[in-house]
Amino acid sequence: MRNVNSGYRRLAVALSAGLVWCSVALGADVIVLGQSLNIGPDSDGGGLRVMAAAKGYIDGVNAAGGVQGRRLDLVTLNDDGDPRKHERNVRELITQRGAVALLNCQGEASCRASAAVTAVLKVPLVGPLSGASALARSSAPWLFQVRASSAREAEALARQFRAIACFRVAIVTDAPESESVAALKSAMGGEGMTATVLAVPVGLPGDSVQKLIKSLGGEGFHGAVLALQLPTAEALVDLQLGAREEWPRVIASLASPHLNTLLAGFKGRLFGFTTVVPNPEAGNLRLVQEFQRNMDTYGAGHAVTFVGMEAYINTRVLVEALRRTPRLTPEAVAATLSQLNDLDLGGFSVSFARQRNQGSDWVDVGVRSRYGQLMR
Repeated sequence: MRNVNSGYRRLAVALSAGLVWCSVALGADVIVLGQSLNIGPDSDGGGLRVMAAAKGYIDGVNAAGGVQGRRLDLVTLNDDGDPRKHERNVRELITQRGAVALLNCQGEASCRASAAVTAVLKVPLVGPLSGASALARSSAPWLFQVRASSAREAEALARQFRAIACFRVAIVTDAPESESVAALKSAMGGEGMTATVLAVPVGLPGDSVQKLIKSLGGEGFHGAVLALQLPTAEALVDLQLGAREEWPRVIASLASPHLNTLLAGFKGRLFGFTTVVPNPEAGNLRLVQEFQRNMDTYGAGHAVTFVGMEAYINTRVLVEALRRTPRLTPEAVAATLSQLNDLDLGGFSVSFARQRNQGSDWVDVGVRSRYGQLMR
């Protein structure tokens, strides 16, 4: 009986979402889009850059006449990085605000919450800012993961470590069971390297700092990869741990919304990081030039970062799908997204056709020098 009641509840929620969307859409002169981000006072600014980049592009579209003669209304709610609050926000955006599609979730846990809600309410979300396989279309059919997978990122980083003779690598993480850590271990093992996981508690409380420093200093590591959640990254910076001499000569990270925080914590050290979008500061691609102009025009210069570029790309992909969808229902938008094939955004191509799990395979490795210069 419990399963039957549960099924009725899910059906009722889905129907109510459809009725709300219809009541908003019929005769409306706006197309509502939504996103839930960590933009609270305790955030590190990553969510604010995502919001600014998405809004900057939307503002440009509206200034040019909108989509199908209708203005785009991007509603952004704050979730403070809490997956439970994120889930509530996603439900509100769909069932109360009438969002036809969603954008840009941050963090694997919050994006998993989005996957669960969108599967029930049948509304697409473009651009989870995570490469986890659980967010790929084969696992979460209403999520459209534009960025390359975590496995591809890990492989690129492992090759880079091997190229500079870093054969013993520490993986410093507060999520030792995460997919990204497993991907790093697998990729480094595949390159003949030794990867040792140094697990730390979230936020680095108590004597965890001393234990970490002791482990770093006693193992003879050539490099270290950071796979940290925001509270731990911020604690690392606040405690000035990046200045400790026990760290190996090369520090690295997978693509992360918290990259700026990590870079700030390791001034004066060589820092490598994977990127899943083009360098937003290098203007050799038309996409980058358009991004820079758009952000300058709409007062979002602070969004010219890697995470801002990723949010901008995600927003462009969704808007292109809206333009190609004659009748804008969530199901129709999702169908259009699933058929996108070789969408060229100006040097960056996106395809979901042929049941691709990710829209892009773009992965590169950036390096910041000891003197603060971006070398590539």
